[in-house]
Amino acid sequence: NGDFHYDLISALHKSLRGGCPDGALYYATRMLTAGEEPRYLTRRLIRFASEDVGLADPSALSQAVAADQAVHAIGMPEAGVVIAQCVIYLALAPKICAVYR
Repeated sequence: NGDFHYDLISALHKSLRGGCPDGALYYATRMLTAGEEPRYLTRRLIRFASEDVGLADPSALSQAVAADQAVHAIGMPEAGVVIAQCVIYLALAPKICAVYR
């Protein structure tokens, strides 16, 4: 249901912000297994890369955009590895919100 959808994306964001790659992978996998549109997930990763990682690691945005392009180009299930790579990268990246200041 809709609440479950938002609970999972919220948990994914919290895991990414907390620097927990295992938790972030768990929630990303749960979302995809539950039938979430993969490009919804990559769009959220793009936003996270810009808003939460931002200038602390400018390469994060390139990683997220590349993941979205890979999902579009090769589709699932092959792009699952690309999404996982991006999730791990973002979870381990330094975080900063200077773009809002």
